Amino acid sequence: MVNVAGVKAVRLHTEPGDNNVNGSGTHERNDLILNQSRTDGYEGRVHWWAHSVLFPDDYVDPPQSTQSTWNFGLVADFHDTSDAGGQASFQVMAMPRTAIFSDWPTGLNLQVNHGNQFSPTKHTVHIGPVVRNVWYNFVYHVKWTSGSDGYFDAWVNGVQVMTYRGPTLYAGQGVYLKLANYHSAFGQASSVVHTRVIRSNGPLDVFAGH
Repeated sequence: MVNVAGVKAVRLHTEPGDNNVNGSGTHERNDLILNQSRTDGYEGRVHWWAHSVLFPDDYVDPPQSTQSTWNFGLVADFHDTSDAGGQASFQVMAMPRTAIFSDWPTGLNLQVNHGNQFSPTKHTVHIGPVVRNVWYNFVYHVKWTSGSDGYFDAWVNGVQVMTYRGPTLYAGQGVYLKLANYHSAFGQASSVVHTRVIRSNGPLDVFAGH
């Protein structure tokens, strides 16, 4: 636990060599998991969620990807329950600051995935470059379903950035929450700070802060 500007939080820190963690292979990770039961990540559930993320001075952006090497970072997700690999049902991505092609993701992005988890249909919203030492206060309103009646609305610091309608689960699966510092191996230590994880059946304050 850490204290950042009076806020109790958890600092997820990685060092070079923190690979082969829970199936990460060559990638490096430090995650916290809330299991499916405590997440209540089941077909048909409707939730409001809030959580906050800070990228401190010792956070390191993944390096720019090349045509032969794909670099990435993830800081939170609702992971599918199959744990078979592929893309999480929803993820907060912290990608390289720059890209060699205009259609490659950069900076902070939110993404809903459904269909085939190894080649999913994606709905992605770009937030902007990662800014250090600023709290990103996320709020989500979601219906978890593999059917067409699902939805995922998201706010960042009180501004709605995502209005998605459609499936939010892979067929036959649920989700569980992960707070993460999961990224390509790039030879440097890196930290991400998380706090204010809340689940509610009613609306949460989309302007919530610290």
